Amino acid sequence: MNFTIFFKKGFYLFVILAIFLTIFILSGVVTHGKMAAWIGLILGFLNFIGGAAAISHAIPKSDSQFLTIFFGGMIIRFVFIFTTLFVLIKIFELNKITMIVVLFISYVSFLVLEIWQVHQHALAKGNDQ
Repeated sequence: MNFTIFFKKGFYLFVILAIFLTIFILSGVVTHGKMAAWIGLILGFLNFIGGAAAISHAIPKSDSQFLTIFFGGMIIRFVFIFTTLFVLIKIFELNKITMIVVLFISYVSFLVLEIWQVHQHALAKGNDQ
């Protein structure tokens, strides 16, 4: 699985989510915590990039190595996100609700893309055999 293609699809999803966030901000749906909303979206995208890099690196490996890299990367990303959230909320006092809602939406959106990409790769690999 090519990281560049993976990244490109993730970037397209990031742009779509950024457009929706901009519309919500301009229409007044998001009135408090605009910076927190953008940071939540960026954190979701950075999490996706880490996942895409781990998956792209792990795909050609054996099944046991793939699972080790995949779940190890997931744990590292989890610790990164929650450490960053803690720092942003406690030290910089950003709006908690807005940032967590936007992070959750972007996290789930990028996770669906990750799962879909791995599924598509598995289907293509199954057809090659």
